[in-house]
Amino acid sequence: MSYSKIREAIMAEFNVSVSKATVLRWCKGTHNTFNKTKRVNLEPSPELAYIVGAYLGDASVSETGNYQYRIRLKVMDRDFAQNFERALKAMGANPRTGFERNRGRANRWWVEVTNKELFMFLKGPKDRLFEVARAYPKEFLRGFFDSEGSVYVDTKDPRKAAVVADNYDRDILEFCKGQLEILGIHSTIYLAKKKGTKVLIRGQEYQYNNDLYRISIHRRASVARFAEEIGFSISRKQEKLRIFLEAYYHNTAEKDYHSKCIAGGGFEPPTSGL
Repeated sequence: MSYSKIREAIMAEFNVSVSKATVLRWCKGTHNTFNKTKRVNLEPSPELAYIVGAYLGDASVSETGNYQYRIRLKVMDRDFAQNFERALKAMGANPRTGFERNRGRANRWWVEVTNKELFMFLKGPKDRLFEVARAYPKEFLRGFFDSEGSVYVDTKDPRKAAVVADNYDRDILEFCKGQLEILGIHSTIYLAKKKGTKVLIRGQEYQYNNDLYRISIHRRASVARFAEEIGFSISRKQEKLRIFLEAYYHNTAEKDYHSKCIAGGGFEPPTSGL
């Protein structure tokens, strides 16, 4: 390819403009493309899929004035922050962690890493992120639901439960829905909050600037499958799923026992796991 064609290809794939002179120096070997960039492993992996899921949820990226390319996650749950940190380290990054006390809002754990290569990947075309997610759908979905997900279990009847996640980008939720279906998990998407809806947060009134969408897993068999195939890295959310699973399988075992008794099966009721 000519130098101009190389420039055009870089712009088309990465949305980055480089000068013709820079491309010339690359090709002649007088300039190292990754001179000041710490390399990380961006080959599809469970860790990268988890990071992609978390990024499409709570994690953020930013470029500071001194050419620092930062990926950051701020969350309430320490186990979530630790899992995000482990994933970054597995890719070869050097994350920093800490705890932030804030009187105006809940205290939070934070994890951040400065890495231009990972920054450019996450800021790149969404299709490239989805490619990684398709390779490792369970890890991707765990990262996304760790970020955006909530679990609701009926206190009066713990057999009733739902796993939901909110996002302003419906395309992301549609992609999640497709990956859940591949795993045999049914879900639905609907408009949770319409643009302009007012909300009161810590005594302050705000309004939604965009439509907020929700993906919901509410069929009992699908909630059970989500718990077993994907689950959460966050212990408090996983504990709610455990309560649901206990009630769900207890009820299922009882139904199986009664149906076999009616059919003359004559077997003892199951006791393990109840």
